[in-house]
Amino acid sequence: MRFLFGGDPLSNSKTFTPPHSVEAEKAVLGAVLRDPDTLNLVADKLIPEHFFNDAHRHIFAAMVELFTTNEPTDILTVAEKLRRQGRESEYLGPAYLVELTESSPVSQNIEHYARIVRDCYYLRRIIDACQTTVHKALSYEGGVSGFIGDIEKEFLEIANQQDHSGIATAIDVLDATIAEIEARLNSDGKLTGVPSQFVDLDRITGGWQNSDLIIMAARPGMGKTAFALNLVINAVRSGKHTVVFTLEMSKTQLMSRIIASEARIDASKLRKGDLSEEEQDRLMHGVRGIGTLPAMLGIDETPSISLMELRSRCLRFKKEHGLDLVVIDYLQLMTPGGSKRYDSREREISEISGGLKALAKELSIPIIALAQLNRGPDNRPDKVPKLSDLRESGSMEQDADMILFLYRDEYYNPNSEDAGKALLKIGKNR
Repeated sequence: MRFLFGGDPLSNSKTFTPPHSVEAEKAVLGAVLRDPDTLNLVADKLIPEHFFNDAHRHIFAAMVELFTTNEPTDILTVAEKLRRQGRESEYLGPAYLVELTESSPVSQNIEHYARIVRDCYYLRRIIDACQTTVHKALSYEGGVSGFIGDIEKEFLEIANQQDHSGIATAIDVLDATIAEIEARLNSDGKLTGVPSQFVDLDRITGGWQNSDLIIMAARPGMGKTAFALNLVINAVRSGKHTVVFTLEMSKTQLMSRIIASEARIDASKLRKGDLSEEEQDRLMHGVRGIGTLPAMLGIDETPSISLMELRSRCLRFKKEHGLDLVVIDYLQLMTPGGSKRYDSREREISEISGGLKALAKELSIPIIALAQLNRGPDNRPDKVPKLSDLRESGSMEQDADMILFLYRDEYYNPNSEDAGKALLKIGKNR
């Protein structure tokens, strides 16, 4: 197959053959014909579409069909399968199958040959995606952010289709598990995750654990952001590189909240500029304290940030500075990204929460996502949030490894004896 470009910005009046390796394709097919058991080694790594040569694609498809029905896979059965499918002329006949058996130097190397075939396929996919991007860009009429989201999604799909580790044996996993256990035993009681610096919480969690998605949910006015910023500063003070995605406030508003928290000043007084001399002294002390934090704190103020944008920025920050913790304020203000349309907001939220869990696992860091609860708690006598209040919020409950609820009784009862206090309830701890 050859590509000819003309009449567009990619045109250079030249043809080129997309990346492929006929030798590797023949080696895979020949290895299977010589030793059918080798198909077990690549059946979960290769699909017919990975083959560039049409005849090779048909031959491998026939092999897979025989394999899935537990039929023998050899020259005779493959030839008969292709004959019944009317593809004799497309695969060059039985004589070609015999020729393939001589094209595989060592059957045991089939996994290496398969990797070459697969890598060439993904290079072709990348080239196709780039071509499509250029052509779409020339006629795209929507917003640029949506277009970029589509591009990111396309390349993310290609990346996600890459070969994963597959099934690991217990012996393979045992060494890594023992190493983790030994690290905990040798920690002398130290936390194994990112510390919150809240003693009781850290005792229960061991710190925020890598690959975990933590949902912190509450009704408006309960202090989610204030509490989350405490967690952020405590993490940074512990030497953990942290990024905050603030979808509701600007960067300067968020920093003002952090400064107020550090200086122990009422944020509303700071906002109005109504500070006593003693409070101004505390303010300067708080500013100096933030300026000497031992780790990097990143702040992103992009409104309605998409999953793709968030992932891209986290990967970039991790590469440049390292990354130990991500905090999102708040989840429902995010968008899935791309041009896909959802039939309900609940499905959108499910896509976002599932994407955040996948990102936490990919980056091997904890992600804390704040979430707004529905009016359920307001409509019952016991207003302390519970898991059922999340049931209408997509699949957050299923995706989260930990769910925290924040509750302040004085919000509902101004004369509460617990005024000035907040209840942190653990609704789920996987």
